[in-house]
Amino acid sequence: MNLTIFSIFVLFTIFMVGIVLAVFSDTFGVLIPEGTSVRGCETTDECYIPFGVKIDVGDEVIWTNVDMAFHTVTSGNPTDGPDDLFDSGMFKIDEQFSHKFEESGNFDYFCTLHPWMEGIIVVQVPAEDVSENGGGCLIATATYGSELAPQVQQLRELRDNKLLQTETGSAFMHGFNDFYYSFSPGIADYERENPYFKETVKIAITPMISSLSILNHVEMETDAEVLGYGISLILLNFGMYVGIPAIVVLGIRKKI
Repeated sequence: MNLTIFSIFVLFTIFMVGIVLAVFSDTFGVLIPEGTSVRGCETTDECYIPFGVKIDVGDEVIWTNVDMAFHTVTSGNPTDGPDDLFDSGMFKIDEQFSHKFEESGNFDYFCTLHPWMEGIIVVQVPAEDVSENGGGCLIATATYGSELAPQVQQLRELRDNKLLQTETGSAFMHGFNDFYYSFSPGIADYERENPYFKETVKIAITPMISSLSILNHVEMETDAEVLGYGISLILLNFGMYVGIPAIVVLGIRKKI
């Protein structure tokens, strides 16, 4: 009987949180569901629901505890510990904690009482402020399933933190956006409709995205550096996608 009543209470809480979020569009909700004080939720990224929340600068996130146990919402991660950006302290069932994010970035958080519980808040500059720099990574998002996927975040960080910081990089992005958004919506839609095509695209673009990760670890503060690293990566990808297959084909032909 008690379990039934508690389940109804949980569903009611979820329903009420949903209504609140629908009315206040600049407020986002995260639930701490029942049973997260026991290991297992981390295997499906459901210790906080949703695991990842994408918001704009100035938006607020409200965490609601619907578990019987005490929990915390603490910025940082279990490996490095708290980073002191925000901390709820311990709060019990039906209690809430809120935090307003004033800066852009990726903010990891966890429960200090149950360190397997982890989540992430992705804070971006409002769309109207960055529209001239292009939209999202449509193909990568469709391929990896979410805007919060590490591969998509990597591409976004490369664009915002590296390429758009120089005139050469900005000029490249302007021309690239005109080309990319002329065909990417159709490919992204077809990926969602055809799982086999989606997996083919994933196999095709993963090496390229891996190579681009190099740019997140080098200094690209001048136009010359952007141009130099850009040409180097073009040659690297040419070797991966054309050179290596060509060598393999030639080798097979010689054996035949």
